[in-house]
Amino acid sequence: MKRVFAIALLLTFAFAALGMAQDVPNPDTIIYMSYGTLNSMDPAYVYDTDSGGLIFQVYENLFSWPYGTVDGNEKDIGYSLAEADLIPMLGTVVPTVNNGLVVRLPNGGVQYTVPIRQGVTFHEGGDLTAADVEYTFERGVLQDRRGGPQWMFYEAFSGYTYYGLYQLARDVLGNPDLSRADILELSAEDQALVYDAISGWVEVSADGGSVVFTLGADYPPFLGMLAHGASWGAILDKEWVVEQGGWDGEPGTWAAYYNPGGGTAAEASELYGVANGTGPYKLTLWDPGVERIYAAFDGYWREAPAIPNIVHRQVQEWTDRFLAFENMDADIVTVDPQYVPQVEVLDGVIVHKNLPSISMNPVMFFTTDLDLEGNDFVGSGEFAEDGIDSTFFNDVHVRRAFNYCFDHDLYIEESYGAVGGYKTHGPIPQAFEWAYNPDPELLWSVDLEAAEAEFRLANDGALWDTGFTFTIVYNEGNDARRAMAEMLEFNIESINPKFHIDLLGMPWTNQLDYLLTERMPLFIIGWIMDFPDPHNFAQPFLQSDGGGYAEWQGASMVALYAEHFDDLVAAGMATTDPAERQEIYYELSRLSHEYATHIYLPQVYGYRVAREYVQGWAFNPAYPDPYFYSIYKAYE
Repeated sequence: MKRVFAIALLLTFAFAALGMAQDVPNPDTIIYMSYGTLNSMDPAYVYDTDSGGLIFQVYENLFSWPYGTVDGNEKDIGYSLAEADLIPMLGTVVPTVNNGLVVRLPNGGVQYTVPIRQGVTFHEGGDLTAADVEYTFERGVLQDRRGGPQWMFYEAFSGYTYYGLYQLARDVLGNPDLSRADILELSAEDQALVYDAISGWVEVSADGGSVVFTLGADYPPFLGMLAHGASWGAILDKEWVVEQGGWDGEPGTWAAYYNPGGGTAAEASELYGVANGTGPYKLTLWDPGVERIYAAFDGYWREAPAIPNIVHRQVQEWTDRFLAFENMDADIVTVDPQYVPQVEVLDGVIVHKNLPSISMNPVMFFTTDLDLEGNDFVGSGEFAEDGIDSTFFNDVHVRRAFNYCFDHDLYIEESYGAVGGYKTHGPIPQAFEWAYNPDPELLWSVDLEAAEAEFRLANDGALWDTGFTFTIVYNEGNDARRAMAEMLEFNIESINPKFHIDLLGMPWTNQLDYLLTERMPLFIIGWIMDFPDPHNFAQPFLQSDGGGYAEWQGASMVALYAEHFDDLVAAGMATTDPAERQEIYYELSRLSHEYATHIYLPQVYGYRVAREYVQGWAFNPAYPDPYFYSIYKAYE
């Protein structure tokens, strides 16, 4: 009798264990829900995290960053962002001086030689070659869409001389007035001259098995720019791109592919809605604004992913994402910080807090010299209570007043309370402790009396009696940014009954297209590092001609940056002396505060929400999205 009971008990435990294993929902599929919409699938065009998330799954780069694991079972933040720790990916060796693959040239330039992995296949059947790598980077710098990521390569390859193709073309062709529009009309002969100027930047080695990058000067973060997670370094199949209608690689034919859609119409790129990488997942469906579906690639060169199917749904409303997560109809969801208390009480949910991050996200940007024609964001478009004129934010008193109207402490308390946040100034993140200016006077605090005083000075005293109306734009689904806009609206409208602010949630891809139009008076967006150096924040925020955010802020802000900031930004990369660099970045932050160039919003401490059965979830601040290749499902 005892023996029968013991067997029955063992069977009970066995069935219970089996039941636990069966409790893992959809064991062959990861269901991920986020808000936002895809802007493009073209790696050379993409410069936003939502689009970068797709490229991160489908494409691969020459190198990858080491990652830790933060999942349902552990918190290991043993990642690295040191170039010395880079791992070979489609390149087989990380170049160093010691292994002879980094050579310093007599003219001050630097050459990096990267051997390319053999036996790697693209999803559509092509074989990876060194020529594909060369084509990838040449196509990128020749496309050079306005507001895109190619400024980094221009800066590195040209030795800090250029930040965009139009600047290089002006010098090559001897035409200082050459515009972006003019480039589209270049003759085949002129195109060939410009191509000759960039053709030596990336070349296939004599033996055909490597790619040689030649930089005009020492550029310390260069290899990090090529690492996985950086969309602009994702490697393309040349023959496949040509089949999609892309540039054929000839010196005299590239201009038709320059700056597609003027940087405001992503669909103008031939790779807008198609993808073909070497990554572990192949894109099988894209329903714009709804979902994208991936399947494991059978011909992947490494071990197959543990989870063969990925479903990534775009769900703008938090309540819908929450219900799916609560019912285990979604494995991973985007949770804004104010909603963390709702999920951390759920059974089987782990919230990891105090994770490292390297970003300035979010930030409010002012636009000067607004384009008023057909502009729905400026009210009447006149200096009047029912609108604003084009120069509204040209006035530093207005920009200072707006800074005084944001209550950083209250926002942190109400929205970041569960995970924590902190006041900051910019543009240098606090993660760079040595470069972040600790002066507390650079931190704005809410002060409505000071704001009123600034408003009364604006427009030579006329703004206070006139009033204004305009619209703040944020990306729909991002409730944290909506709450920030609401706080600013409430405080400003409380100062003067003639001050009016409207709010508009806009699909992410639409907002991205609007950025270059100089129509949004004030917009909210963030910056996540391209490479781990303060320069990657100083340059896009404060340099007039570097292809970053500054160009989006209108002519007067561009002129301001040119006069007061450009030389300092350049000086920050012209020296390797830590003390000199520190002094430079301290001064840039001080000047940014003096001229109220932005509203540097409170930053949230890093966190991650995970179901306890989601295992192996890679962690590195450089990653734009979950790295599905690392994830498996199990109760451990």
